[in-house]
Amino acid sequence: MPPAARDDASPLRALATQGLAYTAAALATRALSLVMVPVYAHLLGPSDLGVLELIDTLDLVVIAAFSTALTDPLIRHLHDAPDERARDVVRSTALLAILGAGALLATVGVAVSPWLSQRIFHGPSHADLVTWTFLSITSQAAVEVPFASLRAEGRTRAVIAASFARAVLGLALNIALIVGLRLGPRGAVLSNFASATVQAALMVGLTLRRTGLRFDPRVLTRMLSFGWPLVPGALAMIALGHSRSYVLNRYCTLAEVGVWAFGYRFGALVTQALGQPLRAAWTARMYALWEHTDGPDRYRRAGTWLAALYAWAAATLSLAAPPLVDALAPRTFARAVPVVAAVAFSYALREMAAYFRNGLLVARDARAIARIEPALAVVDLALSMALIARFGLPGALVASPLVFAFYALALHHAVRTVLPVRYEYARIGACGVLAVALAAIGQTMHLPSRALDLAVRAALVALYPIAVMVWVLDRDDERAWLREVARMIGLRSERTVR
Repeated sequence: MPPAARDDASPLRALATQGLAYTAAALATRALSLVMVPVYAHLLGPSDLGVLELIDTLDLVVIAAFSTALTDPLIRHLHDAPDERARDVVRSTALLAILGAGALLATVGVAVSPWLSQRIFHGPSHADLVTWTFLSITSQAAVEVPFASLRAEGRTRAVIAASFARAVLGLALNIALIVGLRLGPRGAVLSNFASATVQAALMVGLTLRRTGLRFDPRVLTRMLSFGWPLVPGALAMIALGHSRSYVLNRYCTLAEVGVWAFGYRFGALVTQALGQPLRAAWTARMYALWEHTDGPDRYRRAGTWLAALYAWAAATLSLAAPPLVDALAPRTFARAVPVVAAVAFSYALREMAAYFRNGLLVARDARAIARIEPALAVVDLALSMALIARFGLPGALVASPLVFAFYALALHHAVRTVLPVRYEYARIGACGVLAVALAAIGQTMHLPSRALDLAVRAALVALYPIAVMVWVLDRDDERAWLREVARMIGLRSERTVR
């Protein structure tokens, strides 16, 4: 077990403080990336933004298909390794396997790029974008090993610094290639390739310098044995989040794909700016938390707090969507406002599903994931095709949250059979109802004064945590614990300043 997980006397407290640190860093890095959103909207337009969305989806699918079986179980195997030498073998074995498989995949991908361009874009004009995407995939997958290792060791600052550095480099390259050289979608793809390659060269080099070139086929076999059931699930998760872009491309136009992609970039912040950093902290701590003497109670309580946070994030984005879209994009993107709300609540449900999904990993039973997620992906595709073919973009707004609700319910049912936790359904439900009500007000509200409109929206955003603290997180031990976390964070800030 890594020292950070073994020696920590309060896994729940560590989860909260690390989660806050990761969330603050994710907000900063996402803010850097969102700088480019109005640039995309004005310089590229809906159709080119649709092209980028389809390329991004291809990128995610290929990475998940070849790397999930190694990167997802890495923290589990680092946790189980008896000493630092054994952990170095795990790290080096995973890295060398990914680099070898990635080189082979890139070679095949470059060869089939013209065919893929024909299938996706109905012509060979974007074959170069597909080629550069395949060339960047190995680097993107390889950096997950150093990142997972740093999270397992509790090295939060190193994770944050590396993430922020890549975001800064990506922003600089985007500005140079898209704004300066006016390369359009090609500039965005080249920027992703360059930033991923630079980061991989540094982080992979430092990791192998530390571990040495150690390859153990037995370790690789154990990791693949544990991780292979996660591959269909990872592909299914991408399908659940991104298949609508391909369905819209089939039944509608690239411009409508671009409108969906624009709204998606904001709605997905629930996961990108909140869910991913909290999961980074959660997956590094959940094993130690469960092994605590009152592990089930702490596990249940963490689930309630996570649900409250995700619901608040979805409500906040829904309230902010009308002024954001109006300020950042031309009128051709006005239909993206309801997209933001639909995607935000979809991803709030997705993050609760991830909480249940991780419960299956704690219970060392990933078989249900391999069954549930591919089945949901098929349902999602069928439902999206039926609704989008009939209603166009509004059909996607209905399909997305509906399928993610099915996903959360299915994983909840699966985890209840292997992990004995009695979840706080009434409190979680209260958070969800309040969030949906606030979002509905924000989507339909039209005040004559912009200043008054923004003030009311800000007040509604602030209303949620007040109501949750008063009516939901009302246990004395919870409030005492939250005060202790606030005090501890304040002390840490003072030490940083000194």
